[in-house]
Amino acid sequence: MIIEKVSKNEEWEDYFIKSKSSNKHYIITFDLLEDTVSCDCEDFKYRRENLRFGGVKLSDKENHCKHIKKILEIRDKLK
Repeated sequence: MIIEKVSKNEEWEDYFIKSKSSNKHYIITFDLLEDTVSCDCEDFKYRRENLRFGGVKLSDKENHCKHIKKILEIRDKLK
């Protein structure tokens, strides 16, 4: 997987994640004001709640897709 932090401000952080085995890529967005996270992958679309920007709470680990889980594992190293 290739992972890059693409933007950050006081309200959100965006990460780009690309699979090494396919041409698929996704954007993971952390809404820092709402304490939510979202991913534009198909798996996440089925998991999300009706929160701002379609994200789920960071504490709601059951509804995180594998891309969100991966970013959370290495997020501190990317800052």
